[in-house]
Amino acid sequence: MAIDREKGVRVVTVGKLLDEGLFIPSYQRPYSWEPVTALQLFDDIREAFEPGKALPDAGQAQEPSYVLGAVILHRDNEDVQTHVVDGQQRLLTLTMLLDLLHEASEGRTEVLPIEHEDPAAPVVRVRAALARRVRYMEESPGAFAGFIRDNCEIIRVETDDPDEAFRVFDSQNYRGKPLLPHDLLKAYHLREMSGESDSMREALVEGWQNVPDAELDRLFSTYLWRIKRWTRGLSAPTFSTRHIDSFKGLTPKSASTPAARYHLAAHTAVPMLAAWVEHSDEADRMAKRTRFQIDAPVVAGRSFFEMVTFMLAELRRLRDEGFDEQDGDEGKEKPWSQFASTDDDFRELPSRARYRYVSELYLAALLYYTNRFGDVENREAKSRLFTWAYTLRTSYQRLQLVTVNNYASSLDDSRSAFVLLRSAETATELRRLHVEVKGRDDTPKHEQDLMRLLDRLAG
Repeated sequence: MAIDREKGVRVVTVGKLLDEGLFIPSYQRPYSWEPVTALQLFDDIREAFEPGKALPDAGQAQEPSYVLGAVILHRDNEDVQTHVVDGQQRLLTLTMLLDLLHEASEGRTEVLPIEHEDPAAPVVRVRAALARRVRYMEESPGAFAGFIRDNCEIIRVETDDPDEAFRVFDSQNYRGKPLLPHDLLKAYHLREMSGESDSMREALVEGWQNVPDAELDRLFSTYLWRIKRWTRGLSAPTFSTRHIDSFKGLTPKSASTPAARYHLAAHTAVPMLAAWVEHSDEADRMAKRTRFQIDAPVVAGRSFFEMVTFMLAELRRLRDEGFDEQDGDEGKEKPWSQFASTDDDFRELPSRARYRYVSELYLAALLYYTNRFGDVENREAKSRLFTWAYTLRTSYQRLQLVTVNNYASSLDDSRSAFVLLRSAETATELRRLHVEVKGRDDTPKHEQDLMRLLDRLAG
């Protein structure tokens, strides 16, 4: 159902909105504002607050003078609850501030600690910072609280369609943290876990929150999204919220075609078959590669989170394994690791920034190869994929992402490792990949160390 243009979007005061008893769903990220962000909100409101302003009519309320942006709400008709999709950080900060102002107006200025609270938690640090600011403010706490409740407004957007709520989610919270595509995916897949226990959902949220945003963004934007596109001979534009449908996956309701039912059944069967196999790290890794095929749809819900956990670990392992080859010519050539743009923890190395795109291209190709064929002919595959990717670096003085994109998405399967591997039935078919080491005639000294290594690898 679309947002009701008359009732679904309206302006309300902060007081009326907070009095609605809104619900924070489990998929929302924990409170994460830093004190500086909360104090900026405090100062912005305080600047708009004019307690001595004369009014045309003394019996008339002061006109609202400050707008605090919009909140996106989802009306859950089954639970009869209104969920906050966007605006949680702002609303919780305002709630803390109003509580502190109320206590100050009654003469209580000391903030007592809550039993077992973590002093390093963002919510505790923000509350302490706001309390200090309230303690030293010159204005009347009661009047300031009244201004926030009655004279500050928020644009209230409500829909009963959860997908629509996330589509209209403002990409930039008020002075807060931008919503990334993987945040929406987390919310979507948690909603698909209605049959799971609350403890399971909470554990998944906690596990997700322990992974830095940069790692999740890199997994989807730099690797999974590009692989999905390049294997089909398609360019991979910057991954954004418009593209998350590619990772929403299958549900029992949506699996209406034979192909969808096949993939759904496969996801169910693989864990059961793996239970009969003797467990080892390699056996478990192979089982997960089998279950989480990159070019196959994922199953919505818990399986999605298990896929993300595996892919994050797989990418880290391949970062180590993919660059562990040493020179084989009595030390005359630099080891592969000298041409990686990051260290083992994926921290960018400024001195090797020029290798960023080819490093990412190589690891994406290696991730896809091992996802398809495991460790079969692994040493030969790494040499060929490394040469195929890194020859771009020796061919161009300035290498841009658009060039990499065109190179990787070529429909000629002898030119694109991704297109070739998608149709390959055996690992040895990778030998059909055209590999030609090119240097720059106008710059004879351009990447000489890399040229020597590639020449040897290409034979």
